[in-house]
Amino acid sequence: MSLSGALRALCSLLVLTGSLAASDCPPDREEPTHNEAKLHKDLLCAYNYDFRPVKDHKQALTVKVRFAIKYLSFDSLEETFTLHSWVAMTWKDELLTWRPEDYGDIKETQMESHEIWTPRMALFNADAAMYQSDSIYTTCSLASDGTVTCVPHVAHSGICRTSLRSWPYDVQNCTLYFGSWMNTGEQVNFTFYQKQPIVKNDFQDGPGWKLLDVVNERLSGKYSCCPNSTYPMLKYTFVLKRLAAGPAAIVVVPSIVIVILTLTSLAMDAKDNTRLMLICFSLYGHFMFLTEIGYDIPKHSADTPIILLFLRDSMIVTLVGIIETIFLMYLRRRKMPAPGLIVTVNRLVTSGPGKYVVFNEFDASDAMDTKELTGHSSDINGDKPNATFDWIQFANILNRLNFMIVVLVYIVLIGTYIPHDD
Repeated sequence: MSLSGALRALCSLLVLTGSLAASDCPPDREEPTHNEAKLHKDLLCAYNYDFRPVKDHKQALTVKVRFAIKYLSFDSLEETFTLHSWVAMTWKDELLTWRPEDYGDIKETQMESHEIWTPRMALFNADAAMYQSDSIYTTCSLASDGTVTCVPHVAHSGICRTSLRSWPYDVQNCTLYFGSWMNTGEQVNFTFYQKQPIVKNDFQDGPGWKLLDVVNERLSGKYSCCPNSTYPMLKYTFVLKRLAAGPAAIVVVPSIVIVILTLTSLAMDAKDNTRLMLICFSLYGHFMFLTEIGYDIPKHSADTPIILLFLRDSMIVTLVGIIETIFLMYLRRRKMPAPGLIVTVNRLVTSGPGKYVVFNEFDASDAMDTKELTGHSSDINGDKPNATFDWIQFANILNRLNFMIVVLVYIVLIGTYIPHDD
């Protein structure tokens, strides 16, 4: 084949290939030429989304922020607070303006956020265990005057230090700080919407918590290290209250039951061995209860829940009650004559008004105890009662006096340490 023939064959092959490639795209699927497509093409022509869209680089770009919160969750064990919300951000892009009459009277259009410049708003106290990008990916609304509005759905997870002093009726203040990592306030100025900076119309409370209030505040971000620059931050404080119906049922109510059990045992007569068994059982119940609630109370906190302080002091009172019970049982079995001081105390109590509060003047069971210990009956109403009966009288006085002191102690402990729902 000659050279000219080879060239003609090659040209024919190229023409055929071109016709086949052209046939892959039908005529009705050619590139659109309507006004909106032309508008997009003209706006993005020579547009660079890596730089702030201002004509004067010394001019600050103001970004207005509004949070429409939808759902939140708070893990008090891990001290992490997660907020799900629609974040509306509005700013003016001076490089994305047009005359509506030049494009079929189009006054508003939509663009993808990755095609234009968008603010990078970061969460400063973010949970480092979770990756959270400061970029947004959504469809934005663009007006002819350059006003851009993007409303991405974002989940922010931050650190929230808990205060558990009033657990399980505690109220937590969780704060999130937003701003720009790289830009100063003179470059990108974050601020709030003037009307409704926070929207809670469709908000739903998370499990175990109720949102009481949300407080927003703009921090100027002035620091001594950088007197010529500012780093403004948007501060959102969420006030959460624990729904304590469940924890209260397994913590507060059993605490009151243990108190009643201890008081009941101390109100019994020291001669009855049931008293010693009951108060020992109460002490055992304190240990078991502390073990159980140890699984429910968060371990990481700057302060100690006062319910634990109550159980600690109640355990000490119960232990003292056991020692006092053993001591009273020892006094009741003494056969030696009582010292004059004890006899004098007995007479003062039995002859004064204190007998109606602390001591019963005549107790037939005490007389039986005296008879069993001495081998003969005692003249209770006489001037010289049996020596053993003096010890029994004194033991009863100490028992009643100790019971009154314990009641007062528990009243103070309950008023001070038992948490309540405000």
